[in-house]
Amino acid sequence: MNYQLYFSPTGGTKKAVNMVSSFMKADFQEVDFTELKVREKGLTCQEEDVLIAGFPVYGGRLPQVKGLLDNLQGHHTPCILCACYGNRHYDDALLELKDEMEKRGFCCIAAAAIVIPHVYSHILGAGRPDKEDEKEIKIFAEKIDEKLEMGQKISVDVPGNIPYKVWNKPERAPEKTDSCTGCGICRKVCPTAAIDENFIANPKICIQCMKCVRQCPAGGRIMDTSQQKAYLEGNYKEPRKNEWFL
Repeated sequence: MNYQLYFSPTGGTKKAVNMVSSFMKADFQEVDFTELKVREKGLTCQEEDVLIAGFPVYGGRLPQVKGLLDNLQGHHTPCILCACYGNRHYDDALLELKDEMEKRGFCCIAAAAIVIPHVYSHILGAGRPDKEDEKEIKIFAEKIDEKLEMGQKISVDVPGNIPYKVWNKPERAPEKTDSCTGCGICRKVCPTAAIDENFIANPKICIQCMKCVRQCPAGGRIMDTSQQKAYLEGNYKEPRKNEWFL
């Protein structure tokens, strides 16, 4: 069995991973690690399986989610890594992902840093992956298929630093407004179970992924990201290129 696994609160990482799998010869089963119950159930892959693993980059690192990969296990399983980021930089996230996957028994035969929309900006990464990205992803997927057909299981080199970049996650979270209807959708969709029965988010647990803000049908949740938005758009507006490692 082949799997495409992703953590994708606002859909950008899912889109990128789906695009990679769509150009490969085999069929892939989706595993959505955005959902806590799916992470708790976990996934075990065998040597004959193939796994595509896609995660967003937060502050140059993997999302700081407790137990994010604890229930994931491979047995020398070929793995394709996708670090998906909002046009600033992926810093050490791809190396961190590789290290974490190899600790769990996966052989990382290919990797990519793919630009997706930034959760704080409608400009950075807008529309990515786009048609031009799609052409590159198709070539990337075809080269992976060639490696798999040749039985190559050589760990790929990816950029990054050890120790990893320190990201001091701000202790803040989206707040409910007077528009909140108490529907509970925010609590249901929160990837980290940070929202309580009164729809108050715990800033120590919240990863500021903005999923609750995006999915609230009444527009009842807000978080002021204007300063971060201004900084990012003022310094990282130039579209970045994807990077491929084979």
